[in-house]
Amino acid sequence: MLVARKMVVSIEFVLKNEKGEILDSSEKSGNLSYLHGYRNIVEGLEEVLEGKKIGESFSVSVPVEKAYGPRDENMIFTVPKANFIDEENPDVKVGMEFETTIDDAPYILTVVAVDVDNIKIDANHPLAGKALYFEGKIANIRKSYSDELVQGYPIKEEEEEEKA
Repeated sequence: MLVARKMVVSIEFVLKNEKGEILDSSEKSGNLSYLHGYRNIVEGLEEVLEGKKIGESFSVSVPVEKAYGPRDENMIFTVPKANFIDEENPDVKVGMEFETTIDDAPYILTVVAVDVDNIKIDANHPLAGKALYFEGKIANIRKSYSDELVQGYPIKEEEEEEKA
């Protein structure tokens, strides 16, 4: 079986930045499973995995344009501090991250500045503007279930065990 559109692929991986620092790995986060051809992973990595088989290794340098894209200064904005202060977040500080949904897409918002009345937020992906370096191997490939094709991503392992 080969990596192809509509297949659920699981990879062991190490993700590094341009300095060679490890940003993430399957050792830390577990294997990455995704639905191939559905833009669930960065374009440059998905292209390299196409046609590979279980056990096959990969190593790829993904340029900014095929990773999370360039940083967009229009994605940095200021909001009133009152929008963020609540019981769960009494003290908003630089570096804090919040997850939100904009137009049905998940975004991680990072606080980049705080003053008396306002908070400056950066909605760029934390890895926007950076080339990425992946190494790893194909751990598993399987046919997708019809509900995975509808939702556009694989079911969780616990749900898969229930289906079996």
